[in-house]
Amino acid sequence: MEVRDIMREPYTVEAEEYATRIRALLRQKERIVIVTKGNKFLGMITRKDAMLVTSTKSNLKAREIMSQPVLTVRPDEEVHAVGRKLIEKDVYSVPVMEASHIVGVVHMEDVIQAVYHPSPKRVRDIMTTQVVSCDRKAEITKVWNLMEFHNFTGLPVTEEVPTSHRKYKKLVGFITKKDILRAGEIRPGMDRHRFTHPPAVEKVMNRTPKLIRPEDSLDTCVALLRKYDVGRLPVVQNGFELVGIVDREDVLKIYV
Repeated sequence: MEVRDIMREPYTVEAEEYATRIRALLRQKERIVIVTKGNKFLGMITRKDAMLVTSTKSNLKAREIMSQPVLTVRPDEEVHAVGRKLIEKDVYSVPVMEASHIVGVVHMEDVIQAVYHPSPKRVRDIMTTQVVSCDRKAEITKVWNLMEFHNFTGLPVTEEVPTSHRKYKKLVGFITKKDILRAGEIRPGMDRHRFTHPPAVEKVMNRTPKLIRPEDSLDTCVALLRKYDVGRLPVVQNGFELVGIVDREDVLKIYV
């Protein structure tokens, strides 16, 4: 199977489009927006780029906040090979180029669906046990920086629970870049890693995240990622003790 068989229509805007409109698109459905001039590809705008748009910089244009893709692929490339490239470059979405023209966009979940086949593996076989998480009282500034540092799209939110013989982290929510972008009062300050009024994570997080258990099948995991269109699933046991996390990249590695 080739990329052309699974790629999606790109969402494009002209270079002079106001960035505030693009920010609104990325707060809702779109993950990346392609910037063009005429038919020529100029760059792309991600949710990370959109955080540059503030109420005091509402006149910014698309060309002023766009970035260049780390990776591009051709429509005739084989999907397993593209999956390996996504893992190598640690990216989730990639423009599809033919000559200098943009012809599509491929997301990691598109590749997973193309290469997926039933597997006997369990979540415990592929999950990451050293989980990067954040406390519910943490400032959103620090959490955004943590996601940027690790190139994560979201983090589990936890609170420490003491027992008679140990302490463990209890899952109480999940926070994503999309959640931060959706919170209209959260705006960058003088630089892109500060916010003018940083609330605690618990003010913005999803309090009922989708989750999975170590004994669940890989097939169940893939179905949940697809059904709820999420990139990461926290793994819990004995109620809500956080013991791992599994993301699309963990799944894709199994097949490519």
